[in-house]
Amino acid sequence: MLYLQHKQRIMIKNFFAICFLFLSIQAFSQDIDTMKSVARFSSDAELTSYINKAKSNGLSLIEVEGLVNAQGASPSELQKLRTLWNAGSVNSSSPIDILPDSPGSSLGNSGNTKITPKASIRFGSNFFENKNISEVPQLFVATPNDYRLGPGDELIVNLFGASENSYSIEISRNGTVKLDRLAPIYLSGLSISSAKSRLKNRLSKLYAGLVSNDQLSKVDIDVSLQKARSIVINITGQITGPGTYTISGFSSVLNALFAAGGPNEIGSFRNIKLLRNGKVHKTIDLYDYFVSGIYPNVYLRDQDVILVEAFSKQVNVNSGFKTNGLFELKENETYEDVLNFAGGFSSNSYKDKLFVSRINSYSRSIVEISKKDFSKSNLYDGDIINAKTISSFIENSVSISGAVYLPGTFDLTSVSTLRDLIDSANGLNPNAINKGFIYRSEKGIEDEIIDLNLLDSQALNITLQNQDRVVVLSRTSLIDYDSFITKGLFNSPQTFQLKEGMTITDAVILSGGFMNKADRSRVILNRNISKNNDNTLIENLEFSFDENYKTENDILLEKNDVISVRNVPFQRSTKSYTISGEVNTPGSYVLELENFSVKNALKKIKFTNSANIDQIHIIRDGFQIPLNDINVTDFIISEGDNIVVPEIKNIVKTIGSVQQPSILDFELNKSFKKSIVNSGGFSENADKKRSYVIYQNGLKKQTRSFLFFKKYPKIISGSTLVVPPKKEKENRSSTAELIGITSSITSLVAIIRLITQ
Repeated sequence: MLYLQHKQRIMIKNFFAICFLFLSIQAFSQDIDTMKSVARFSSDAELTSYINKAKSNGLSLIEVEGLVNAQGASPSELQKLRTLWNAGSVNSSSPIDILPDSPGSSLGNSGNTKITPKASIRFGSNFFENKNISEVPQLFVATPNDYRLGPGDELIVNLFGASENSYSIEISRNGTVKLDRLAPIYLSGLSISSAKSRLKNRLSKLYAGLVSNDQLSKVDIDVSLQKARSIVINITGQITGPGTYTISGFSSVLNALFAAGGPNEIGSFRNIKLLRNGKVHKTIDLYDYFVSGIYPNVYLRDQDVILVEAFSKQVNVNSGFKTNGLFELKENETYEDVLNFAGGFSSNSYKDKLFVSRINSYSRSIVEISKKDFSKSNLYDGDIINAKTISSFIENSVSISGAVYLPGTFDLTSVSTLRDLIDSANGLNPNAINKGFIYRSEKGIEDEIIDLNLLDSQALNITLQNQDRVVVLSRTSLIDYDSFITKGLFNSPQTFQLKEGMTITDAVILSGGFMNKADRSRVILNRNISKNNDNTLIENLEFSFDENYKTENDILLEKNDVISVRNVPFQRSTKSYTISGEVNTPGSYVLELENFSVKNALKKIKFTNSANIDQIHIIRDGFQIPLNDINVTDFIISEGDNIVVPEIKNIVKTIGSVQQPSILDFELNKSFKKSIVNSGGFSENADKKRSYVIYQNGLKKQTRSFLFFKKYPKIISGSTLVVPPKKEKENRSSTAELIGITSSITSLVAIIRLITQ
């Protein structure tokens, strides 16, 4: 009995071990399939679809970037991935992923990158989307009058006159500065002028001349801010990138808002509150800056909070204004205010009335606002404002075109007859054939044509009507001119009108002459000879031109001739590549031969003592191509390639799911495990089996796993160790997965029964 129980326990143990092995292999294969499926992407739509799927599966940005990067994604593709990922995260409650090796903004807490908001038509939003504006404050300016000193500020105190000395002091955490032989002096919260007075009072104990009126013993003092402290602020509410930011003490509210991406789609531009010590210190209206240029010169202090509330009223200026878009309004603001914000009416708008589409419970209605009410009428949230565009229709007018000296539109009150209209157009020009038409309109539709004989005095006395359109025919409009065509490497090839006596030299000159790479010794003229009724349709004539555009056989052109010129045979454009990094002569080089290899290129340079020859690689179209043995490699160079010879870096970097992402000394960390240990070890969510190493030449090697054993890749100097986080387990399995797992377990049970029989 005991034997049977023991055997059953062994069978159960073996059963669960086999199940675990099966499920591990299945999960690993799914990971590999996922990596392959997202390795490349071709459009924003595809990438956005994958990002949404990755987020729903609990993947982080670091993990997704690692998967895509492992499959050879270019830097531009990785940047697109980061931008779309963060753009989709700004409105969610989950924190924004920050890549450990991403460059941090100079404004914002350590590691935060600047948020780029979505495109919007809201007035003022384009300010926060302007890449030419820097969020960094101007540091080398005079200290603002309202700037208050605090811990971390550095001051320069200069004494001059009867005694000269200079002190460089920093305000401590306690808000004091310490000078030799004096008790600590409290300066926190003071302005520069107040701090100067206090320092002068204290230093007068050491320098009596500071309070002396004697010019011989008098000492003067000058106090200036050498370096502003860093402060920590919080930006919250309806902002594109809410969070905690570490910024310069010189930063204004506008600097901070720009670093956070500005208000989001519902954030207010006109009710931004600066909270200091839990109370509203200042309310900022950015329209003062956008419309009137009044800069919100409010400087921030440590632990300030910027609160961006949602807008309360917004109207849509839809058409007819110089600036159309969504405008935020305060209570009691009128149409006149909106006109001011939008820059007024556009030039071709009807300016005496506005037409407003307004929400009435479940529908909209049109409200007309007269000019006299612009300053009296208030607007409602959701109003759509339109100014009508003036029609191009000209009342009481007639027009004339064709073979006259001054074609155009004329006032019907000054020209009553056809004769008057022709005289106003300065008469018929020499191309006129004394034939024309009047196109007459009825209710805007031309429904009558009057044939004219301009030699008939009776026709010239025809009384014109409103909107009549007179056309005087010309000889040129009735002639089908002959033409010829130039093609190929002319500077201005085109179709030309053929005139009597024109030669092939005329054709070349009219086409702007030859381009530099044109084979002027072989200019081809194709002449249509199909009228001869022979089998041959085209006759090919060949000409040679010298440097002065002369040819021995300058034949006359015929209609439909086609003149073409091509490249000099076998001539190709000069192509170049670049060598950069640790070489004696970095720069651009010319591809001298067909199939020019890296080995050929490296013969032209010498390496510096710090060159890492084993990690040479090529940058091509944003891709990093690692090279193996440079002494034997025959890798062919393409135009635009950059051969990079990196510097020896005696470091190892660890990023991702480790306790402390670090930069370590390679000599003390020559193995994967030791580098991780010296980075504090793996974090709880580290996915060890998918960790990998990135070498300086771009080559990547992943950890290999078999059962419970892991073989970590070899590391060399300059390596970066990446540990992605584990995927979050889904709470529910799909029906297909449950069926697959059930089938597998059933099969395993059948196998175990066969074994035990």
